[in-house]
Amino acid sequence: MTRFVSVCAAVGLLASAGAAQAEETGMLPNGAHITFERIRINKDGQTPAVEVTDPEVLRRYLNLAHCTCSQAGAGNEQEINYELRLSFDTGTSQPGNVFVGTQCADDLIRPQQCRQINTIADIDLMALRPENLQFTLFDVVNGTDTMSACRQTEDDAFLWILVDSNADGTPDYTVNQAVGEKGEITGVDTRPPPLPTDIEASSAESSIVIEFTRPESRFDDIDRYQALCAKTDGSPAFESTTLTPAFQTVRSLCDLAQDVELTQSDITGGDEDSAVDVTTLPTGLAQLDPAFLCGSITGGASAGGITIDGLENGEAYTVVLLAIDKYGNFAGTFLSQTITPQPATDFWEDLHDRGSDVEGGFCLIAETYGDGNPLTSTLRAFRDDTLAKTAFGRWLIDAYYASLGQLGAVVQHSLVLRIVAGIVLAPLVAIALAWHVLTLPGLLALIALVVMWKRRRRWLAAAIAFLIPSVASAQGPTPYWDDEVQATDAEEEGLVKWHVGVRIGPYTPGIDEQLGMEPGPYEQMFGGKQWTPMIDVDRILWRRFGQLGIGGTIGYMQKTAKAWEDGSDPADPMRPRSEGDENTFRLLPLAISGVYRFTWLDDEYGIPIVPYARVGLAYYLWWIRTNGDTSEVCWDGTRTPDCDSDKAIGGSFGVVGSVGIAIRAERIDPSAATSMRASGIQHAGFYAEWSMGKVDGFRPETKLSVGDSTWFVGADFEF
Repeated sequence: MTRFVSVCAAVGLLASAGAAQAEETGMLPNGAHITFERIRINKDGQTPAVEVTDPEVLRRYLNLAHCTCSQAGAGNEQEINYELRLSFDTGTSQPGNVFVGTQCADDLIRPQQCRQINTIADIDLMALRPENLQFTLFDVVNGTDTMSACRQTEDDAFLWILVDSNADGTPDYTVNQAVGEKGEITGVDTRPPPLPTDIEASSAESSIVIEFTRPESRFDDIDRYQALCAKTDGSPAFESTTLTPAFQTVRSLCDLAQDVELTQSDITGGDEDSAVDVTTLPTGLAQLDPAFLCGSITGGASAGGITIDGLENGEAYTVVLLAIDKYGNFAGTFLSQTITPQPATDFWEDLHDRGSDVEGGFCLIAETYGDGNPLTSTLRAFRDDTLAKTAFGRWLIDAYYASLGQLGAVVQHSLVLRIVAGIVLAPLVAIALAWHVLTLPGLLALIALVVMWKRRRRWLAAAIAFLIPSVASAQGPTPYWDDEVQATDAEEEGLVKWHVGVRIGPYTPGIDEQLGMEPGPYEQMFGGKQWTPMIDVDRILWRRFGQLGIGGTIGYMQKTAKAWEDGSDPADPMRPRSEGDENTFRLLPLAISGVYRFTWLDDEYGIPIVPYARVGLAYYLWWIRTNGDTSEVCWDGTRTPDCDSDKAIGGSFGVVGSVGIAIRAERIDPSAATSMRASGIQHAGFYAEWSMGKVDGFRPETKLSVGDSTWFVGADFEF
């Protein structure tokens, strides 16, 4: 008997180790415990019920829709059960009474706040085999209130088991369990999330843009937003949708004919002339039929809006917006007016409407190796089948087309440049092919093997030194791989080898000058100058009379504005904009230049003034995006969706130069200068310059002119 009790106790302890956390009061004889084990759902009428181990799946069984269906006794997912176990025999064979409610352990409160729903005939039998305790979600959510609709609550649904082990009429042991508590899930949630406030909607090209303010409280309960759209004839926005509903309704869950409660949000339509007041919703939209889904966005706690893409221009849409939590509960609102997407004219389109012949859309790989070359096709397969499957890979694709890809505009007309590009690109192409064939883990493993092979002699020497200390300490020649490279020319000490400058100034690309318009499309769309940062890095090669060197420059400029309403007049000083369409012009200036810095005044006489001049070759990358996508125009001048298009992404070659004056400011504070030199910085100060650039690819009829003449100020360092 002792051995049997020990085995039962061990089994009980192992079972309780994986059980959901429960709270106990009192004690059973022999120190026994009742534990709530696996939770099961009666899914689709299956018998026995199915265990739910996935927290994401379990959440969607513990929501308001399931509670409502279980109250009505509708559908195939009405019952839940817990597997109960007793750690070992108590020797009492007493029953266990099952209650729902709150504070059921209190003998005085229990009659008012608790309701008995079941009885376990003999708790000691649970030491031999588990007991499956069945109940409905409605039972635990509503407790004693069996007449009202499901309560909207969070983490407040409990099962209680009360045992009177000594049969004196008063329970001396109670255990309760928050239903559904499992890992990160804290229990039942039948409370819909809050709706956002200050909802605004505007029409865009083939889109509707909805903006809102997150609610002041409980905003972290919102997991995502989804939108449903209906056309004027009451049909869904799309013939078929790839979106999956994140919400659950009782109609879809258990075919219960219950209307969805949707509030109205007063908004102004994107086109006031065509907007129609919405007083009633089409049946499918009112019932939140998933076929009407038209938009979805995650990150609901921080989201400030949702954009619905792929719509028909000129078609009026009725829109419902849902805020949805992780359990599938939702709160919904419908917009008080219809919204009609309208075509818009972005900067790239406006530029071509004004007669510009500027081209974009070049690809370095295709221009270098040939568009139909097998190597080009393989690299495209690497792009589409390998990189495009991950977020990091998609970022690499975007980075390529925004930078190296645009150099195709430079090499396309020159066989010599194509050969040079092919040689320079060879290492990158080799890496891409290896990545495509070996996958990224395989490529990394190959690199690791190469590194290990190249360092094998160093590791061999370290192993010998570790295993045979006398060998390591013996006098003798030092292996070449342990030699340290040290400066041997004393004259090099303290001489400036590098110069780095960080500057900022107002910048306007010369697009309007290219068209001979004032104001032109750029100024009208984006306004005036934009503060643009630049970084210059120079390697000093000659120092006999000043500093002569070669360096590189990189910068970044961005301008964003709302696009124009389609068909609006460019000559109209109050030209209307499309509030739902946002286009952005980005510029990435790159340059290689020679620089001369006249440091003789400071070097010889301590006058901390350094005039300088810089001249070089530039390649400025540019791209234009509208509503997050690269802008494009049709080569044939139309605006048909599937036309042969010219994408607004390219690069312009040119020349740049600048003159300026730098001040070596460390002369002002000698102690600071000493500290700087101790850290390797020879000089530091600030400077101002006038910069000039003619960057139009030397073909102003087809290349975008993005140079400017302007000033910059900044700080520089010499070391």
